[in-house]
Amino acid sequence: MYGARKSALTRHAGGLALAVFTLGSTQALAAAAVDTNNLGPVDVELPTIIAPMIVDSELENYAYITISLKPASPNGVLVIREKVPFLQDAILRELNGATIVKADDPKAVDEVGLKARLLTRVNQILPPGTVAELTFDPIVVAPILLQR
Repeated sequence: MYGARKSALTRHAGGLALAVFTLGSTQALAAAAVDTNNLGPVDVELPTIIAPMIVDSELENYAYITISLKPASPNGVLVIREKVPFLQDAILRELNGATIVKADDPKAVDEVGLKARLLTRVNQILPPGTVAELTFDPIVVAPILLQR
């Protein structure tokens, strides 16, 4: 009786091992069939930064700015992610160092000028050619609420 039970258990265990092996190799083949070389780089979105909008030495508004960096190659994603704290620091310093306000519209951010300034900073931190493009999510301008 013990021998028959052991034989049945051995058969079931062998069948289970075969099923697991077959499933595992099917998943491995499916994963190998996906060509990750042609997926292209993924944009790296930096955390939102709040920047002051100063007009005539007075704080008028705050701008909520979210920046995405498009790597030039798939390997660039990891390089950028490793440097996110340094990038945040440099960007924050740039946003606070000079005005971000458009000359002709004090309630708008000069996105073209700001993009050029931030790309210069980003390229000082990352290896040359790491970033292909810097983009902004829609910038939200929030007025200052003064308490009286």
